Amino acid sequence: MIHFNEHFWLAIAFFCFLGLSVKFVWPLLRKALDGSIRKIAEDILAAKEARQEAEAMLRKAEKICSEASAFADKILKDADAEIAKMVAEAQKDLEEEVVKRKASALSLIKIEEENAIRELKVKIINSSLGKLAKELKLTEQDRDKLADKALTNFGKTIH
Repeated sequence: MIHFNEHFWLAIAFFCFLGLSVKFVWPLLRKALDGSIRKIAEDILAAKEARQEAEAMLRKAEKICSEASAFADKILKDADAEIAKMVAEAQKDLEEEVVKRKASALSLIKIEEENAIRELKVKIINSSLGKLAKELKLTEQDRDKLADKALTNFGKTIH
């Protein structure tokens, strides 16, 4: 005969608990796990999509940055070229202005030199005529005629 001791009833209770757990609890656990798995899979997919979007945005930002850098370099090169052009034009204008002012100064010097020579000639002639008039005791009219004649002849003699 079979003895039904506590181990037997414990085994029966365990297998009943296991059977009931498999029949009622397992579907609930499976549903909960499937929901969690689905949610995790959706989160992973959303993360992948967000990563792809972020990488695309990063590539776009890097492209814009490189374009901006190239544009800034172009602007700097153009500015340098414009500055060099302006400096060259300014140097050319300065050289032209220096040549003009030098010519003007030389012209003024020549004119002043001629005036000084003329004044000196007049002083020499007047002084000589004054002394000659005193020596010869000439009248004012004779002295003026002599001065005109001397100036005319003196100019021809000097030049």
